Amino acid sequence: MTGLLLLLWAGVTVGSVLDLQKRVIGGKPCDSKERLYHVQLRETKPADGFVCGGSLIGPQWVLTAAHCWEDSLYAVVGVHPGGSKEKRKVLNHHQFKDHDIMLLEIETPTNIHPVVQLPDCTQRPKVGVDEVQVAGHGATTTGPNKKRVMVESKTLQCANADVVDCAEVRKCTEKNFPDFWKSYKDQHWFCAQRKDVDISVGDSGGGVVVKNMIYGVISFLGDTIHACVVAFASMDVCHEDYLKWIKETIKPKKG
Repeated sequence: MTGLLLLLWAGVTVGSVLDLQKRVIGGKPCDSKERLYHVQLRETKPADGFVCGGSLIGPQWVLTAAHCWEDSLYAVVGVHPGGSKEKRKVLNHHQFKDHDIMLLEIETPTNIHPVVQLPDCTQRPKVGVDEVQVAGHGATTTGPNKKRVMVESKTLQCANADVVDCAEVRKCTEKNFPDFWKSYKDQHWFCAQRKDVDISVGDSGGGVVVKNMIYGVISFLGDTIHACVVAFASMDVCHEDYLKWIKETIKPKKG
């Protein structure tokens, strides 16, 4: 795969690309008191196959990327160091139209606190001003010439990146992946980048967070071969369509 901008599909869509890497580049172990809400999404076939990340936004709700869905998917909560790593069956999955954002309703509420809060969109991170935090599992280094490598970490890695305009990402997507662009151009993106920092295939679905509020859901990266070249993109949780849908979906049912 030689072009830029590939969706972080988890499954047949990317095939061997899935095996490239499951990590945050240029990160460090998350603090013991942060990202307690981070969730690993795994599948039973193949046995305990690692698929994506996600974020608890409520005791029974995980916010993640829609392309992470697999029929045998299950959630692992308490994956932060010291956590109990409890498996949870996925009862229902909800996708916003054909966009890359999804909610999973899991069996049995968790006792993890705090969960990540929905964003304060009156104070949304500004391009060229603010930074965000991403997280995932895996090593914090790359191979020669920043080539992506197959290395996982047993600890949750955190990294900060700067909010950037998505214009370059959109331009590259339209040029190099026209079919992908057709289905993705009307979705709502939130982008970030920093020297020597990047996300990777298995980081899909993880939260893009500021002050314990989730502003993005990691969706796709810039370069599938080399890290730290192009900004990565997430779904913009502050977009009114997404935020309204999230609130309505997780609202307790009457009766």
